[in-house]
Amino acid sequence: MSEGIKHDSGKLDWSLLDYDLVEPLIPVLMLGESRYGYENWKKDFGPNYQRRFRAAMMRHDRVCMKDPLAINTDDGNVYHLAQVAINALFELYHARKISGEVK
Repeated sequence: MSEGIKHDSGKLDWSLLDYDLVEPLIPVLMLGESRYGYENWKKDFGPNYQRRFRAAMMRHDRVCMKDPLAINTDDGNVYHLAQVAINALFELYHARKISGEVK
């Protein structure tokens, strides 16, 4: 029996993304949805988007420097490090959106 053909060379290999890796991000997104609405993070934050997301990232990162698994008990009991990651992803999204890479 011959091997099947699949034209996936050069395409993104989504199987590399482990659900355990991104699972801690979901509660952060759910917290944001409950506070600001569904996908509020995709809205236009103006020319200061980078400063705003970076400032939030740095606030949470300060805590993570002492304890990478610190829980933000003041903000939904999510990992501070997950909040760092989400803010980094939001900044990346907006940078790509401004450049025209995403719509």
